[in-house]
Amino acid sequence: MRDAITSWEVYSRSVVRFILAFTFSLHGYRHWFGLFPVSAGRRAAIPMALDGLPPLVGGLEMAGGLFLFAGLLTRPTAIALCGELLAAYLYSAMPRGVWPIRNGGNETLVYFFVFLYFAVAGGGSWSLDHLLYKRRSPQGATAPA
Repeated sequence: MRDAITSWEVYSRSVVRFILAFTFSLHGYRHWFGLFPVSAGRRAAIPMALDGLPPLVGGLEMAGGLFLFAGLLTRPTAIALCGELLAAYLYSAMPRGVWPIRNGGNETLVYFFVFLYFAVAGGGSWSLDHLLYKRRSPQGATAPA
C-alpha cells in the first residue's frame, strides 16, 4: 500500500505545482494590472507582505507563474521567486514584528518554503523539464522527476 501511494508522489508534485503557479500568478495580475483587489477580509487586517512590493514585481510574478505552471526551468524559476518572497518578507513584514501571524507574512512564508521545495525536488513528471530531459537522455535512462 505504501509503495502504491509513494509512486504517485511525482504526479501529485505536478498537481501542487499547477495550483501554486496559478494562485501565485494572480498576485502578479494584481500588481501589474490592478486586477483582483485585496479581499474585504484583509482590508481591516494587516496587509499581505507581497502587497508591499512595487507594481513592477508583478511581471516577475506573472512570468514565474507561467514558467512554473509549464514546468519549464522549474528549479531556477523557483529560486528566483524565493528571492522575491524573501525580499517581500524582509521589506514589508519584518518591520511589523517577528511573528508571521501578526505581521502579514504567513502566505509569503508558505510560498517561500513551497518554492524552495520545488527548487530542490524539481517539477514532477508532468513538466516540460521532465519531457526535455527524457528527449536528451540516451535510451534506457530514466528521467529524474
